[in-house]
Formats: sequence, structure tokens, C-alpha cells
Amino acid sequence: MKDTVEVFFHSQQPYTQLNEEDIAQFKSGRLDFPNTYFDPEKAHHLYNQYHEQYAMADEAGLDGIMTNEHHSSYWNMKPSANIDAAVISRLTSRVRIAILGNIIPINEPVRMAEELAMLDCFSNGRLISGFVRGGAVETLQAGIDPTENRDRFEEAHDLIIKCWTEPGPFRFEGRFYHHRVVNPWVLPVQKPHPPVWFPGGSSPESVVWAAQHQYTYMNLGALIGLTKELKQVYIDTANEVGFTPGPEHFGYQVRALVADTDEKAQELGRGFLWAGQHRMRGPVEHLDPPGYQSPTASRLAARRIGGGGGPAMGYEDLQEVGAIIVGSPDTVIRRLSDTIGQLNPGYMILIGSDGNIPHKDVMRSVELLGKEVVPALHEIQLAPYE
Repeated sequence: MKDTVEVFFHSQQPYTQLNEEDIAQFKSGRLDFPNTYFDPEKAHHLYNQYHEQYAMADEAGLDGIMTNEHHSSYWNMKPSANIDAAVISRLTSRVRIAILGNIIPINEPVRMAEELAMLDCFSNGRLISGFVRGGAVETLQAGIDPTENRDRFEEAHDLIIKCWTEPGPFRFEGRFYHHRVVNPWVLPVQKPHPPVWFPGGSSPESVVWAAQHQYTYMNLGALIGLTKELKQVYIDTANEVGFTPGPEHFGYQVRALVADTDEKAQELGRGFLWAGQHRMRGPVEHLDPPGYQSPTASRLAARRIGGGGGPAMGYEDLQEVGAIIVGSPDTVIRRLSDTIGQLNPGYMILIGSDGNIPHKDVMRSVELLGKEVVPALHEIQLAPYE
């Protein structure tokens, strides 16, 4: 059983070089916002800043770095998680590299298996391979029927695992993917394959699927009450399929920023609101089209932060429910310790670079995380699941 929590740094890598007047002209921050507002020179500068933050996370002593993938999105400039992970593998020497994740329903599975195997070789076995269904926008921009997303996901998953574990050449004939010959040359360092994480926010079907495969389920920031319910679904499903889960099977994500004083952190933390204001903006058909997820998952989504179409939570409210944690090292240690005490997770993913928080302040936050916060969190003893 995993005894202590591992702490990962995550950056959404937003394109912050926009003004609110331009954004407000369009009803969505995704499919409808024109890419004529993108400036490659400004993106080059931002990418280099985000890469400096990765290097600092490794140097400061965090346990890992998480990266992800989004499309048609100005608040996340990572249409390829694998390219970002390759950069991380070169910039770092010790952190684990978690991709959370590759949107496999919209990518070719054999190529995905090859690229992930390359990354595991690049990093000498530091890769954690997260598979995701992707948001509804990812499915729409790829021209895929939303009702096929889950079936495509599961078939792509099966083919990727087969690429890693079954000697080639072999033939694969599925509903969506057809290959006369599958024979990837590059194979992962980790055997039988890299650890697999599967994230979710409110869908019980996702929790059940993760437990059935004995994969680590990562909750992406649902409120604590809902998260506890979903965790119990995992535990119950694990018991049904015949294995005993532990903290290594569960993780949680929050936004977190550390500064030298509580006052400074409170000032900076308001930068997290920028992404929250824009990430879910858009018509319902972009966010939850018919058939994309079950009616149960749609109902539970209303209990997520910002879900249900109600008024947005304010800065103080988000801190009250633990969705944003900001403060001096002592304050952040206390508040993260409380979250760990409630959820007993093996992994904590801290979104530490998001919105319009200045680069120099993110760098200082990561430094303080590594120097003071992470060592304190490592002292917390995790308990077995019942």
C-alpha cells in the first residue's frame, strides 16, 4: 500500500495575451473564438516560461509533473500532450511525468502506443500514461459523433494495451479501428506497461471503468462531498471485481499557489479566476451534447464547481470549499493537509500555473512548494481503504 502522498505540478499553459473586449464578442471560448487572435511570437514566449516552471518543479523537489491536452482552446495551448511530455522528459531528470491525458477517441491508437513507448524510453520509465475521453468540444472539433465517444475510447484503450503487451505482428479488427498488421517496434521500459490513470469529475461510469481495470482514478476537482461519493463507488466496484484498493488507486486535483505571505497569495490567487470564467463558457451543445455522457453523469455535473448553470462561485467561496488553496507555506500546508485527511489520496495534482498569474510568482510558488510544502505533506501517513 502507498504510505504517503505524491505531489504533482500542473500548468494549463493558457494563452493570456488577449483582452476581455475581444473575448466578449464571441459566445464561446472554444469552437467559436477565431484563431486570428493567436500570435506565434507571443506563444513562443509563453511556452518558454511554462517550460521554466517545469524545470523548477523538478529542481525544487516535487514528485511529478502532470500535462494534458485540449483543442480549440485559448486557455490551454497544448493540443499534443505527448509533445509537452517530451519537453518535460528533456528538461527534468527525476520527476514522474503524468499525461492526463491523451484523448484516445480522437487519436490513432497504434501511433499513440508508439509515441507513449517513446516517451517511456526518453524518460527511462518515468511515464504515467493517462487516457481520457476528452471534453465534448474535443469530440466535436474532431468530427466524431458524441454518442460514439465512449465506445471509441474503450476500443482504442484495448488496442494500445495490446500493442504494449502482445508480441507483434498481429491483426486487429474492431468496430472503429482496423489493422492488417500491428507491429510497433518501440516498446515501453515499464513492464507490462506504464501505469495507467483515468480521470473524471462527475461520471460514475468512469469510476466504475477505472476500478474494473484496477487503474488509478483521478478526480479533477469536484467538490469534496461528491468526490467522496465517487471514491466510494470505486471502492465498492473494486470489491466486486476482487481486489482491495488503496491510496495508490485514487488522486485529487486542486488549484494551489504559495507566496511568502498570506496577503500576497490572496492577491495573486485571483488570477485563477481568469480560466474559470472562460473555460466553461459556451452553449450547452458544446459542453454536453446529447449522447456524450449518461443522464446520471449530466445530473452529477451540476454538483461540480461551476456546474448546473447557476451563478459562478466567488473567490472566497471557492477557497471555502477547497477548490482554490492559496497562502503562505504554513497556510497551504494546513489546508492541503485537511484535504488529504478527508480524501486519503495517493496523489495530489496542484494546478499552480493558470490564468494570468505572473510567471515570476509561479516560479516562487513552485520553489516554496518544493522547499516547505511537499516535505510536510510527505509526513502525512495514508490509511488503508476499508
